[in-house]
Amino acid sequence: MNVHRPWRLLAFSCVAAAVPSARADVPAVVAPPGRHVTVSLVSEDDAVQPGKPLTVGIRLQMQPGWHTYWRNPGDSGLPTRARWTLPAGFEAGEIRWPRPMRFKFGPVQSFGYEMEVVLPVEIKVPASAAGLEVRLAVHVDWLECQEACLPGKADLSLALPVRATARPGPQAALVAAARALLPATDSAWRFSAAPSGDAVVLTVQPPRGSSFDDAWFYPLLPHVLDHAKAQQAVRGPAGYRITLTRDPNGTLPDAGRGR
Repeated sequence: MNVHRPWRLLAFSCVAAAVPSARADVPAVVAPPGRHVTVSLVSEDDAVQPGKPLTVGIRLQMQPGWHTYWRNPGDSGLPTRARWTLPAGFEAGEIRWPRPMRFKFGPVQSFGYEMEVVLPVEIKVPASAAGLEVRLAVHVDWLECQEACLPGKADLSLALPVRATARPGPQAALVAAARALLPATDSAWRFSAAPSGDAVVLTVQPPRGSSFDDAWFYPLLPHVLDHAKAQQAVRGPAGYRITLTRDPNGTLPDAGRGR
């Protein structure tokens, strides 16, 4: 796959969708009264299995009109952060980020989520895990915005039994839906990017027989592109070319070194 990491394509889709909601009893710690986001910790499995990774999710449910932010928030905002407290031998991976939406206010464009999102995190479980149950705890910080922004925080915990086998938990569908919106890493699509004056030209070669009507490039790094500028895909004999405008105040990564 011909991709320079700073220009990795994170979402090619006609529609960016929020994670579907599954109504189930959720072991939640609700954000303080008067806030506009409810946060809870959910698990894909109903038990912890020694030596087998466990996927949990930080679930944020936003009131209508409010949103939270993606890992690169764009022109404004802050990404959701997690700080874990786990039993000895357990390790939490990084947040994995479902594809975001775009929020534009005048000349400012940000990336994030509205209504609901589940942010998956893989927990490494040691083979020595034992006992009747384990408790996973996390402190979550986020920024919730409408016309104004408010900081939010919550301390969440989830107790799961330790068993040799596990079944899908009540919130397994939520985690599966979030996983389906993660960027694909084994795609047959081919991408390359190169600077061109005050722009960056992204070349996209879809698999044979595939095409798309619309696309948007979400950069992992902030301060590289002008997020609010239009992105127009032009079809050519070798695929599609998307012209991206550089951030006039940013620093262009050295794509030639393939970092």
